[in-house]
Amino acid sequence: MPETVVEGRTEPLAGGARQSVLVVGACSMIVGVALAVWPHKSLPTAELLSGGYLLLNGVLQLILAVGARFATALRVLVLVSGVMSALLAMLCFAGGNSALLLSFWIGLAWTIRGICHATVAVWVDDLPGRARQEVFGLITLTLGVIVGALPFDSLDALGWAVGLCLMAIGALEVLSGTATRSGVVVLPGMAPTAPVDR
Repeated sequence: MPETVVEGRTEPLAGGARQSVLVVGACSMIVGVALAVWPHKSLPTAELLSGGYLLLNGVLQLILAVGARFATALRVLVLVSGVMSALLAMLCFAGGNSALLLSFWIGLAWTIRGICHATVAVWVDDLPGRARQEVFGLITLTLGVIVGALPFDSLDALGWAVGLCLMAIGALEVLSGTATRSGVVVLPGMAPTAPVDR
């Protein structure tokens, strides 16, 4: 689908939003490794790490809701998703003393985020790597449903499952944060060029 480059227009994930995605992606991979390989971790430690990740993820979505150039309805959707992630982080911090509850909270947060991400990718025409973003949202949604639905009785099994999923999500975040928009950049004061085919 052709797009017209408009003078002064910037891509949806410009500046601080793109840097935030990269930081959160790197942090997701670090937390994923810690959850997967930390020997003899306790449930409070897993809750703290998971809650920290969900809170960081919520802050990222709030930054995107404020800083990204989406339609108002999509910004509200991202804002609601970020608030839900922050609330689920608070539940993790409060502690339920249950690996099953922890997996449900993480799975619910990923499911909400995946739905939000895929919806934004479908509706924002000039999102860099739009098809990849849609796949990323669907993968996050699928991982959320799997982690939330499986009955994790063992903290070690939960740590491995969530840790590996977090490493995958973090890698996808870094890839989406480094994706560049193909096309022509028009500096302010220059005339727009002809449409650029994707």
